[in-house]
Amino acid sequence: MSRSDSRGPALDTSWGSRAISRRSLLRGGASLAALGGAGAVLAACGSSSKTSSASSTAASSTTAAATATTAAGAATVAQLGSVDYQLGWIANSGYSGSYIAKTRGYYTRHGVDVNIIPGGPSVAGMALLVANKRFLAISDPPSVSAAVAEGGDVKIIGAGYQTNPACIMSLASKPINTPADLKGKTIGVGAADDPEWHAFLEINNIALTELTTVPAGFDTSPLAAGQWDGYLAFLNDEVPQFAAKGINTAVLKFQDYGMPSVNEVYAVTGATLTDQASRKKLVAFMAGEIEGWTVELTNPQLGAQLTVDDFGKNNGLTYQGELLAAQATNAISVSADTKAHGLFYMSEAAITQTLKTLSLTGVKANPDMFDTSILAEAYPLVMAT
Repeated sequence: MSRSDSRGPALDTSWGSRAISRRSLLRGGASLAALGGAGAVLAACGSSSKTSSASSTAASSTTAAATATTAAGAATVAQLGSVDYQLGWIANSGYSGSYIAKTRGYYTRHGVDVNIIPGGPSVAGMALLVANKRFLAISDPPSVSAAVAEGGDVKIIGAGYQTNPACIMSLASKPINTPADLKGKTIGVGAADDPEWHAFLEINNIALTELTTVPAGFDTSPLAAGQWDGYLAFLNDEVPQFAAKGINTAVLKFQDYGMPSVNEVYAVTGATLTDQASRKKLVAFMAGEIEGWTVELTNPQLGAQLTVDDFGKNNGLTYQGELLAAQATNAISVSADTKAHGLFYMSEAAITQTLKTLSLTGVKANPDMFDTSILAEAYPLVMAT
């Protein structure tokens, strides 16, 4: 699942013999065996950009602000070299903090040049990472766990989402506010999301027979039309996109009912952590990333504008939709932990909760999959600038 929604056409939900969940598909996770056909399809997909007229004023101000700060950053020599950064989905506002870091020269200020590479339905981010075709990739805990289980030496070094973004989205006119409200309802759920859905129901003492689960893809129109009562969505994906269309919704958050977890994680190989030169580049990247997202949190308008005018200009995005998605993303990117320790921070408690939630869905993982040392080295660099 991307930080915000801009999928376009319906997608094939299979990868070989393995179904791809919203998380593993949109975070770029797939079987390592899929690498063979993945590398050739890396371009963002979609139609031409359709920026709303309401954004024209914002366009001139935010783009000018970004451009004005680019020269100084670009003048900095990236003495540590370049890195290929694999996004989990096509370029949209879910990655706008990175766009800001790139445009304003925050990466190069710390000595590294960053190639931001969009993902898509045919891009296997974990496979590319494990094969050393990418330096770093955005993914999610289940996908990283799968990569490790298949022999990949992958580590999670930071978390963009401090809470589990999964939710049951319903229309505000027929809200589903608590697990008990699910009884008797019809809920659209993607087939590969069944493990998480079943775990959520079990934890909250709701039997499968007490409601109707219907197969769902990426088309949310049955919910909008009232054919479904709810849809397994992401807080910063379908919810803001419904809002952009003037459709009010209610959400039942998995985070609040027994399934807390970090998500939108930064994944690297273990070799990157142990090689001195690679580690320096990674620390520099994360320092720039922290600075970019710090600006995004206070200025989502800039991030949304860079998305529709530049990085995602060919993806059929609208300024209003991307702004709402960026704001929703910002809301789940901060927590008491990040306020106390810094962006992307992963506390021991958060890691433990994530591992527990993974186990509830049948995913085996252990604390060794997480490494917090890179952030500890990156924060001082940010403070020094």
